[in-house]
Amino acid sequence: MASKFNVQCGPCGYEDITKNAKKWCTNCEEGFCGECEKTHKSMKVTRVHKMISIEDYRQIEDITVNMNCEIHDKKLDLYCKKHDVAVCVVCIPSEHKTCSSSDVISIDEASKNAKQSSALSDLEETISKAFDDVKHCINDRETALKNVDKDEQTIRKMIKDTRMCLNKYLDELERKLLLDLNSIHGNCKSKYIKHLNELKQKEKEIENLREQTLKMKRFASDLQVFLGTRELNKTITEGIVSLKKKIRDHTNNRMKIEIHQVIGSLMKEVRQFGEIKVIETKARLQLTEAKIDQAQIQIHGSMQNVCNVSLQLKQKFDIKGSEEPITGCVILSDDTVIIADYFGSGKLMEYSDCGKHIRDIPVSDKPYDVTAVDTDRIAVTYPNSEYLEIINTKHNCEMKKVQCSIDCYGISYQDQKLYVVVDPQGILVMDLNGETLNTIEIKVSIVYSITTTRDRIYYANQDNDTVHCCSMTGQEIWVFKDQSIYTPRGISVDNNQNVFVAGLMSNCLTVIQHDGKDSKVLLADHNELLYPKAVYYNKETKLICLGYKTGSIALYKVS
Repeated sequence: MASKFNVQCGPCGYEDITKNAKKWCTNCEEGFCGECEKTHKSMKVTRVHKMISIEDYRQIEDITVNMNCEIHDKKLDLYCKKHDVAVCVVCIPSEHKTCSSSDVISIDEASKNAKQSSALSDLEETISKAFDDVKHCINDRETALKNVDKDEQTIRKMIKDTRMCLNKYLDELERKLLLDLNSIHGNCKSKYIKHLNELKQKEKEIENLREQTLKMKRFASDLQVFLGTRELNKTITEGIVSLKKKIRDHTNNRMKIEIHQVIGSLMKEVRQFGEIKVIETKARLQLTEAKIDQAQIQIHGSMQNVCNVSLQLKQKFDIKGSEEPITGCVILSDDTVIIADYFGSGKLMEYSDCGKHIRDIPVSDKPYDVTAVDTDRIAVTYPNSEYLEIINTKHNCEMKKVQCSIDCYGISYQDQKLYVVVDPQGILVMDLNGETLNTIEIKVSIVYSITTTRDRIYYANQDNDTVHCCSMTGQEIWVFKDQSIYTPRGISVDNNQNVFVAGLMSNCLTVIQHDGKDSKVLLADHNELLYPKAVYYNKETKLICLGYKTGSIALYKVS
């Protein structure tokens, strides 16, 4: 691009005349003086080109959008809808010869209204969420750093208090232990500082992407926005994937000391003042999945056919004190499982993915269903009490109680909203503050389960043995009915909008194709599957949690 000091007129420069430009053409990517601008506008072929001031051009001067094919170095003037890629004329016979003529359109047609595209909106939302997530990670690491400092101070006080009761014989032991403490504490701090530096660097990178996106949205052409959106999407996605790999290994280290129990009476036999230990627990850090959308035109990509879906058993276990199938479950980002056992123990429990009971989460009544809001928060429904709660699982405290005034059963979280099945109204849509945004009436009865994607709602109708897919406004898209789904209860959806349904009385786990036109039975009674009632699919780890029989849980890897 041109110099930041003076932008020269391109046509004048062609004539070996040096003249400062007053306007910049985003289509031609060169500057124009006043006279050349008039000539440019007078020509029919360039009359519709977008001209911006040099001051506005400065705002997007540093945004590099590759306008040429990386393979052939030709101008990107075509777009393949089938492969969602901008191409040059040379790419068509070499790389896209199997694509139909309707799949390949002009780049101008594809980039039309790029600033209003869902791809740009998703990019802005992804950057915003990534920025918030990184800030959350930074706060978490700073808290962990403060905690380890508190641990160090607590241990230091314990050491000094204990030392006052001993004689000079312990001086050397104390010195060794303090050196050990300083070394371990330094290692812990170094690790946290390293994490913080990495996260703060990522924060700067994301902030830079946000600024570039805002400038591109405001000042760049549709073509630049179209191509820039794709490049920035790739950058933010790669950044998120890289960061997710890093934070997945982050741990919280807490230090403690174990003072020798008989040090008072056996001073001469004690060879060590104590031992500094690091208690390592998994840090619950998570990055929001990026919404990477294809351009702004409607593209029907290849979605996974259900005939290719298969399950691989990972773990089976029974939960404590339950004699009924569970009613709700969710797999968190660290692979722990939260279980709502309404008909059995009446508890909300947390289990590891190996089947180990971690704890019972305190609740105010018998929980029916549960959904994850973020790494620290879940939402739980209580039909008997006619309300739901948002609970902080990290601190075991209720953050928000929302009165529904009628029975509430299934619940799903999507894009800062909760979707709750309420009987007999339908589906209640509310924000995280408990404010009702909408009530979607559904023309069926006996609905206990619900799941959502960004643009669809799915629910199971136990009365008619049907599974329904509708828009976010309640407009029905398709209805599915099959003998493999008798008394449908649990329902969940994968990344391809294929729907998993638990048939309570047909003893089947069935997956329905995204368009509602096909299905496949994944598990049946010959797999010892009896009375499946709850199912949850984790879109990130591709794990399915299935609750069946008398308090039995099975975890499957989906491929």
